[in-house]
Amino acid sequence: MSDVLASFNAREKYSHFRILVIGRANAGKTTLLKRVCNTNDEPCIYDEKNHCLLEPSSERGIHDIDRPFAFTSNPQFIFHDSPGFETGDESQLMKVQSFIKKRAKATDVGDQLHAIWFCFIPNKARFLLDLEKRFFNEEGTGSVPIIAIFTKFDDLINQVYDDDLEEDQNREAADRLLKDNLRAPLFGYKFPPRADVCLEDMHEDDGNHQDKVKELMAKTAESLDDLSLKILFVSVQTNNLELCLEYAWTRSQEAHYYGTIMRSDQNASA
Repeated sequence: MSDVLASFNAREKYSHFRILVIGRANAGKTTLLKRVCNTNDEPCIYDEKNHCLLEPSSERGIHDIDRPFAFTSNPQFIFHDSPGFETGDESQLMKVQSFIKKRAKATDVGDQLHAIWFCFIPNKARFLLDLEKRFFNEEGTGSVPIIAIFTKFDDLINQVYDDDLEEDQNREAADRLLKDNLRAPLFGYKFPPRADVCLEDMHEDDGNHQDKVKELMAKTAESLDDLSLKILFVSVQTNNLELCLEYAWTRSQEAHYYGTIMRSDQNASA
């Protein structure tokens, strides 16, 4: 009961929600984040003194994991970017692990890491890299949940496309390949993701991507252990009113339930 009541003070405890985004080059990370924040603008990069650099450049790109960035459309989302492990450089893996450990030990809630979005490009030639396997096998992330995001599923469909098959059959073939060679291995590792989402056509402006963004938001919220963080995450969803209303209703029902119990206990002891 105390956890539920404490959750309503979440906004006093936390000012923003911090996400580490990991993924190979061309995994569609920037497109995804723009969809999440409902913007076409470039992000605002922050320097070491937390001053906003108006836009990224070749000298100060968003691929520095220690340099946070945000979009002006929703500045309560703070992102960190890791370029992934496609180079095979073990130091990159160690840098990501060190970043997660550092944020996990942070005593200031403003410095803590709240979630990890790990983006994968489904490629039938090589679904998982060696360092990606090590990331999910060697060290856990504590209470920080990982959500696996399979981007560019439409590209995988093109890779397996057979002119002799119907469109639905080609989609099913790509889906089986994804599940057998990427999803199943990931969830079989020592420290698996807590959830996964499959995305496609995120670059299109036809509005169909909104359902997938909503799914990512919902699964991220469900993966959070701390109820205060869950409430915070939902509350900063300025572009996902439906999710906000759903959680507001759930929390109001819980508050009503516990309020009824408290009144009953008080009446019984009177």
